[in-house]
Amino acid sequence: MRSPWFLRVTAGSEAGAVAREVDWAATPLGVPGTWPTALRVTVETCFATRFPVLVAWGPELTMIYNDGYRSILGADKHPGAMGSPVAEVWKEIWDDLVPLVDEVMVHGRPTWSEDTLLMMHRSGYDEEAYFTWSYSPIRDADDQVRGLLDIATETTEQVVERRRMALVGRLSAVLGAAHGDVAEVGRQAVAVLTGAPDVAAADVHLPGPDGRVALVASTGPSATTPAAADVVERVLRTGVAEERGRTVVHPLSTNGDGAPCGVLVLAAGDRRPWDDGYREFFRLVAAAVGTAASGTLRHLREVGHLREVSDTLQAAIVPGGSTLPGVVARYLPATGDLAVGGDWYDVVELGPGRRALVVGDCVGHGLDAAARMGQLRAAGRALLLEDRSPAAVLEGLDRFARTLPGAESTTVFCGVVDEVEHTLTYAVAGHLPPVLARVDGRTELLSGGRGTVLGFAGRPREEAVERLDDDDLLVVYTDGLIERRAESLRYGLDRLLAAVAAQPTGARTGVVADDLLRRLAPHGAEDDVALVVYRAGSVADPTAPVDDRGAAVAAD
Repeated sequence: MRSPWFLRVTAGSEAGAVAREVDWAATPLGVPGTWPTALRVTVETCFATRFPVLVAWGPELTMIYNDGYRSILGADKHPGAMGSPVAEVWKEIWDDLVPLVDEVMVHGRPTWSEDTLLMMHRSGYDEEAYFTWSYSPIRDADDQVRGLLDIATETTEQVVERRRMALVGRLSAVLGAAHGDVAEVGRQAVAVLTGAPDVAAADVHLPGPDGRVALVASTGPSATTPAAADVVERVLRTGVAEERGRTVVHPLSTNGDGAPCGVLVLAAGDRRPWDDGYREFFRLVAAAVGTAASGTLRHLREVGHLREVSDTLQAAIVPGGSTLPGVVARYLPATGDLAVGGDWYDVVELGPGRRALVVGDCVGHGLDAAARMGQLRAAGRALLLEDRSPAAVLEGLDRFARTLPGAESTTVFCGVVDEVEHTLTYAVAGHLPPVLARVDGRTELLSGGRGTVLGFAGRPREEAVERLDDDDLLVVYTDGLIERRAESLRYGLDRLLAAVAAQPTGARTGVVADDLLRRLAPHGAEDDVALVVYRAGSVADPTAPVDDRGAAVAAD
């Protein structure tokens, strides 16, 4: 006969109905009418709350639980768990639970576990699950611990969601700083996804030069199963994601810029159910990779356009080829940057045996700096053609710079070579000192004629005059040739002096210029470089080539 108190406390719930059908006499607990008061009170509390509660009583920790706890049992363990031993029902995680059970049953102390991983087999597969729970002792009338009360809540969804969103955030951060091409974006994405618990495998496919799709990055074990391989081409063509089992083939969107630029294949792990949450997570991963790939493509197109513009502008600004004897010039843009910059050079024919050499450097980079540079170069050439002295040219540029926003602080070297008088007359506005390698083997920095940068001169400019012998070598340059980050300028000047001193006597100026660039900027320069090399007493070589930018003034 069923106990009236048991019928009362189990009424109105599904788990209670299951409990009423259990043959309790066949369990270590016996019929409910014989249960001790402590167990009755705890069972009544269990069925009176909607919070997940498990009561485990006696040496075998026989289970009684409510509707809230039923969901924790998954699809397979209910209703058989009612009236069964905990160790039997949760045999796959029993080793994890034993220390906590002993803490309660042996030592009488409650436990607390928060967002703890338990690998359960409750719905037909090994499942990653997280819980926050507390075990508390249940004592009988003699104050002896006879059972435990488990108040628990499953936090799997929250833990997994936080983990997935953290991965998407990390992926976006890494790809946001990615440089290079779309293939590099794919490789960096795969590097982030490798080892992620929710991504069993990931592949990035991109179209090659021949138009065929090729695998460019993979986490290792391929996500592109034979069943998915034939889908990749179609997804790239249609831009519509397709699902094959627990694998999704996503297009890498170009945000309306055209057809997808690639395909991302993602395979789900087998320890979480394949549900809408998993699908949404994969969609966010694909969106992060697609956004980065799309941004990279737009950047490459924009850089290509700007490079075309800048190359055209630079070619228009720098002087073309010349037949002036003994002079050669080179322009080297900063590594990885657009060709256009604020560095310039000019060589101006002033009459028989006389020519001017000018090298300048505007503050900044890009089209604005290049525009200012072009105006300053034109103004300097106009002043030189009026037969102004180097000091007078700089004074005229001072006045002009004060009317041209952004031109202040420009550095300029202006020198006039007289082949008849064998002299170099020069003035310097804050520019680095040129190097003069004399035919007798001495190499020195020319320190005369110095003054402040353009726009700030408070007194007349000074000039210096140097005697030149045949085969003396003059090197004028901008700071990109010698400056290095976190290094004193003195080291760069010493390298330049040594490189100029190492040039063979009588070496052609084109050979000297190219060798200096190879020695001092073997992998390109951190800043633009303008370089002018002059050999005193040289004769013209009309067959000497100009460089591929048309930047050579002349070759001796």
